[in-house]
Amino acid sequence: NPHYSPETCVKVTLLNFTVNASGLEDQLLGIVVGKERPELQDAKNQLVVSMATMRKTQKELEDQILKLLAESEGDILEDESLIVVLGEAKVTSDDISVKVAEAEKTETEIDSTREQYRPTAYQGSLLFFCVSDLARVDTMYQYSLQWFLGLFEAGLENSEKAEDVAQRCNNVNDYFTYSLYKNICRGLFEKSKLLFS
Repeated sequence: NPHYSPETCVKVTLLNFTVNASGLEDQLLGIVVGKERPELQDAKNQLVVSMATMRKTQKELEDQILKLLAESEGDILEDESLIVVLGEAKVTSDDISVKVAEAEKTETEIDSTREQYRPTAYQGSLLFFCVSDLARVDTMYQYSLQWFLGLFEAGLENSEKAEDVAQRCNNVNDYFTYSLYKNICRGLFEKSKLLFS
């Protein structure tokens, strides 16, 4: 972590882009679900996009109504165009509200299915931070997130398949843990191998 003088800190905003445990866990969960249940991950992505679009449309309607109300002159009840726009906006808003409620229900169902794969994502996240902490032992032991993710995806593809989700998660965890162990031990000095084991 860089340290700057107070004068510099006043003029500059520091952004920390390092990965954290929960962020990496969510990223790994997306990878696992994308490989194991691609239709589920696609549905989740489409749902997020459609909900954002619906909320944007709803916001635009609200802005349009506020603009018309601000521009109207005289009695609001006698302005025919405003009344027509308000009526259309109400119908559209009600339709969007129903669709958003349905989408949120569907998202809850998708998330509950995705949560079955969380143990694999959690263990992957935990292992990454164990490996990244090796840099404290010796600066030679630095591993990139990209390398780790590649190894994680290889573990998903090469581990033993299973119909049961819990068994599949165990198979992936076992295979990936051993694969990571072998790859890390290959790059460790002899004095550090026992420490890592």
